[in-house]
Amino acid sequence: MTWKARQAWDARKAWWLETATAVAVVVVVIVCVTNVWTAPLLLTPLLAVPPALAGVGARSLLRPLVYGAVSLVAAIVIALTASGDTHEVPVATIVAVVVMTAISAAATAFSGGQTEQFANVISVAETAQRAVLKPLPGQLGPIELGVIYLAAAADAKVGGDLYDVTATEHGIRLIIGDVRGKGLGAVEVASDVLGMYREVAHDVHTLGELARRLDAGLSRRWGEHEEFVTALFVEIDPEVGRLSMFNCGHPPPILISADGVTVLEVPAPAPPLGLLTLGDSSGAAMTLAFKPSDQLLLYTDGVTEARDRRRSFYPLDERLHVLQAKAKAKDNGTGLDLLEAVRDDLMRHSGAPLEDDAALLLVRAPAVWPSPAAARRQDPTGSRP
Repeated sequence: MTWKARQAWDARKAWWLETATAVAVVVVVIVCVTNVWTAPLLLTPLLAVPPALAGVGARSLLRPLVYGAVSLVAAIVIALTASGDTHEVPVATIVAVVVMTAISAAATAFSGGQTEQFANVISVAETAQRAVLKPLPGQLGPIELGVIYLAAAADAKVGGDLYDVTATEHGIRLIIGDVRGKGLGAVEVASDVLGMYREVAHDVHTLGELARRLDAGLSRRWGEHEEFVTALFVEIDPEVGRLSMFNCGHPPPILISADGVTVLEVPAPAPPLGLLTLGDSSGAAMTLAFKPSDQLLLYTDGVTEARDRRRSFYPLDERLHVLQAKAKAKDNGTGLDLLEAVRDDLMRHSGAPLEDDAALLLVRAPAVWPSPAAARRQDPTGSRP
């Protein structure tokens, strides 16, 4: 979530303050003016609360001053209309409202510079991350691509999510990964991994070899086992309609087809890049048919680890069953529709800015593969190799 989006989110959250203030002021004035209670003036100190709350998270002096003015007018009305010989409580309330408004305005003025500095830090972090994650094309060869990136931007701790796609002589290759840790250091590691990937993706013959080359490069640049990156490598061969993948400790992709939604778990994922030599990678590969109109969703753990108010994780594979049906009914169910549906559903689930960055990358096969060989290789029974 960008800084501007976060500001919009904070503005939407402020509705409760306006509502609570209006209700409190109206109730206090009505009770005190109409004398419907035996001791109505005991409520007047509540008028000092709105200006105090208005300073919480305020980015300009206008909010506490406006709230203070409203409360002050209400206190004056009560002081002029209160019955009885004594007006000490309404007068004390007026003083309290003035004092709280001044304190709230001073605190807002003091914190304004810090807020601007924090916004600048987040802006620099977002700029660095956008420089690493270059925009992907909407289509590469016969396949369609869609990507959505949600930056948490909490305390400027941007994440190290990464992704890229490259057309090679071996097929269309994709990578999605997540660097251990947060901040600009993670962005630097992500930049190194993507740089190495772009260098060697065209040269190596297999995804396993590609992973080993990146693992070795990561160890050389950052020291052995100093940094590690979960990564998923995918290769799509449009000549035969085949999809290959190699998983290095990354969340498994999800295949969305006419047969339903399937989580593609490899037999045994390899260790993450940077730790690849510490484990066995013989079960990290998988190959299957990628049929016409099939979709493959790749994502980072910021999606599946997003929690709701009850601290329950976001059930991505379960929600995809519902969201795919909705996407089909809208604009012929394009990949972008599905991605937007997942994003909106994820934000509704979390109910707040995400605690971790999240990336969603969707790959969609064409309605008909352009190569006759791909059509011949498709299983007429509908099963997958």
